[in-house]
Amino acid sequence: MNTRIYLSIKATLLALLCLISSTHFVQAEAEDYSADGERRAKSAGQSLVGTLAPQMTIVTIDGQTIDLANVYGKKPVYIKFWATWCVPCRQQMPGFEAIYTKYGEKVQVIAVNTGISDNLKSVNAFREKMHLTMPITIDDGKLARAFNLRVTPQHLLIDKRGKFAYFGHKDDEKFHQALNKLVAEKVNNQPVSNPTFIVNDSGYKQGDTVANLSLSSIDDVLIDIPFNRPKSKKVGLVFFGPWCEWYLEETEPKTSKACKQVRELLESKSKKSNIQWINISTNLWSSVADLQDYRKSYKTTLPIVFDKTGNLFTQFDVNQLPTIILIDANGKISLKSSIQDDDFAAALHIISKLK
Repeated sequence: MNTRIYLSIKATLLALLCLISSTHFVQAEAEDYSADGERRAKSAGQSLVGTLAPQMTIVTIDGQTIDLANVYGKKPVYIKFWATWCVPCRQQMPGFEAIYTKYGEKVQVIAVNTGISDNLKSVNAFREKMHLTMPITIDDGKLARAFNLRVTPQHLLIDKRGKFAYFGHKDDEKFHQALNKLVAEKVNNQPVSNPTFIVNDSGYKQGDTVANLSLSSIDDVLIDIPFNRPKSKKVGLVFFGPWCEWYLEETEPKTSKACKQVRELLESKSKKSNIQWINISTNLWSSVADLQDYRKSYKTTLPIVFDKTGNLFTQFDVNQLPTIILIDANGKISLKSSIQDDDFAAALHIISKLK
């Protein structure tokens, strides 16, 4: 065989082997993330399965009102949390729409956009692109907390008796078996007395005075923050997600850039100012191990607090990543801004000038 031809064939085979290996690697990585997502979703719903789901009224982006009190006892409920920037959410949407079309009035389907780095414009554009017809609502964080959101997508099923029946991440055979079982379930159409979901609108706003804080870092270091005392100082809280920069780099670059900008700015400012900066992580796609990897990868030095229960996000009425809150020595919130706010760039400029 001609040497040149031999080398050409060899190079082609090597390239093909590399492509096959790369494809298998990508598939294996996707399967790992899928399995991890399923584990997190199952863990989130473990304490809820078998308990009564809350009664609440949900308003869709089209102005439709869905009162779950009128649904429980009659038909099952299928809720899926999702985001336009979430890759597996995009992959599952055609199947989600197919389920809505198939079951029609037999199942109350609700698509809950997380509201994180999304708004009515982005959701409507996505709905049109994917030809979605099911009811859609945009969450402000309250539904996420009521239904223990931990991953995207995360779906849950509520049976005809109004009890949580299933939590998951994968659109797989197990999920479809669970859904079919609930659809076939026989009920007597009797009214149920599920607990009413209490909406917490008392989260801190700009201008409010914050109570003393006691936080615990991922290193189990206690961070006590007393206000209105002789040695009290300004405190800056940064609400973020460890996946924000790398995961959203392609699917939501504006938010990814903002997370990077905030991290770099505050790492620099923390060395030159008297403000005590603290990172507070979402519990969405996050764990202590994830945060330790984040700190190692980005070489961050600011203390990190993992808001495992979501109480801090609730307390400070936060749903966007990143969100920055500046609290003066007397405990008053002097600045509060997120990536979704028009004044976010101005807020970063103010912080960059602080001494």
